[in-house]
Amino acid sequence: MDKVREEFIARKDERKNSAYAKLKLLIYGVKDAPDIFKLYEKDFKEEHYAYDNGNWGVDKNRLTPTEVLLPGGVVSKLHIRPDSPLSLCIDNNKLYIKNEGKFLSEFMFLPRPEFWNYCTKKGTPTKKLAQMYGLNCLNFNIFSGCEFYDVGKGCKFCSVKSTVRRDDPVEIKKTPEELADVCELATKYDKLNYIIITGGSHLNTDEEFDAHIEVIKAIKDKLPWNGRIKGNVSMMAPKTTSKLKELYDNGVDNPSFNMEVWPKTNFEKICPGKSEYVGFDHVVESLIYLADIYGPGKVWSNFVAGIVPLEDLKAGFTFMAEHGIIPGANIYHAEVGSCIGNSLGVIDEDYVLSLYRHAAELYHKYDYKPFFDTGVLRNSLANEVYEGLL
Repeated sequence: MDKVREEFIARKDERKNSAYAKLKLLIYGVKDAPDIFKLYEKDFKEEHYAYDNGNWGVDKNRLTPTEVLLPGGVVSKLHIRPDSPLSLCIDNNKLYIKNEGKFLSEFMFLPRPEFWNYCTKKGTPTKKLAQMYGLNCLNFNIFSGCEFYDVGKGCKFCSVKSTVRRDDPVEIKKTPEELADVCELATKYDKLNYIIITGGSHLNTDEEFDAHIEVIKAIKDKLPWNGRIKGNVSMMAPKTTSKLKELYDNGVDNPSFNMEVWPKTNFEKICPGKSEYVGFDHVVESLIYLADIYGPGKVWSNFVAGIVPLEDLKAGFTFMAEHGIIPGANIYHAEVGSCIGNSLGVIDEDYVLSLYRHAAELYHKYDYKPFFDTGVLRNSLANEVYEGLL
């Protein structure tokens, strides 16, 4: 990490303002800034359209940054929204975010990961297989697709099928061998603190689970954590519940099945494929089963903040925490090509803060920690609120 970025991260006294700026960025997005992006395109980690797209009115072939770094080491996802009150500018050779014309925060772009400069042994560019979340979290989808969508039952908030570029796509199905190469290269050339492994959505969740285990076995000795998977392995619950102990046996630190919404009535409406082919009750029972294996505070479940009533989501958080499972949420941003992308506007700030403050109360009550940290969890405010920054 270069000295300028280290000094920027060290500005801890600005973390409260950075947290506030991140709140604004995640709720409202930011106006497009093609001139600035063109000027800095060799210096930032670009969006590579693997499974989500919150950049409205942006050509996918144009290099657009995926995240920004705020003073004190806070990372935020960047979503382009033409109607946003936020804009980017350059002033005295520094980059700033403005809110309705007033300076909100300085920022920096995060650089491209070094492993993107290499190919696998098979010759596949690693950018087609994986990316870096935030400062130091390797991330990949084993399957960048959705079989629920293929049968007309995709989640209403998701844009995975419309996001992947048709002219220069990521690899839709990744092999364990090539993902092992990616992990070896990322470990060698980049600093890794975490990994996120996501499976995609399969009608047969036993097959999805088995694909995860095959990948985990192939990569765990290529990572810097002595055979452990430090971070999150996310999938839907397999039909065969007894399979779940394989996650523990293969060194997965934090498995998750993401509920997305709460309660069952919302799940059936917003996640029809998961409801029909997996089942709300089965996902809940599987999370509790995993928590019995791992003990409290190790199993995660993520939700989408903003698409169901606040009290419903709070109830889901409380249920999870009471059963040994850490609840978290990403702030919903309108996805290009999703069912509700055009119909749902911005999320209310009070909703967002109330939800994360409820989460923080639960974390402190049960001695849980939020997922990852402020340098990685780019689309959530769980860490910032937990720290008392908001």
